[in-house]
Amino acid sequence: MRCVKSLLLLCSFAFAVPLHAAETGMAFSGLRTVLALALVIALMFGLAWAMKRYGPVARVRKSFGLDILGQVALGSKAHLALIRVDRSVLLLGVTQNSINLIKELDRGDFERSLSEITKTQGGHQ
Repeated sequence: MRCVKSLLLLCSFAFAVPLHAAETGMAFSGLRTVLALALVIALMFGLAWAMKRYGPVARVRKSFGLDILGQVALGSKAHLALIRVDRSVLLLGVTQNSINLIKELDRGDFERSLSEITKTQGGHQ
């Protein structure tokens, strides 16, 4: 949605060609240049998305079975990370200088805990 808004804004600038350019016959040249620039920028964003989704880093992550389920910042340089590794879920404390294992759960235990939390939160609201 944000990309569509940006593209519409760029197109509106493309049609705001000065009058003197229309008189000299350069109006279509400027419009063509702006649209070509918009196309190149859109292709760059598409290529970046494809590399993130299907690139070598994504393939390595999938082959190792690692997945980041979530992160919570505790300060400017520390956070908690919930990582899924194969059939277990790890709660890690991450600081600037170290990474510490806080708790390890089996996947079934984690899903049970998560369902209990969602049930209690649903009852309080």
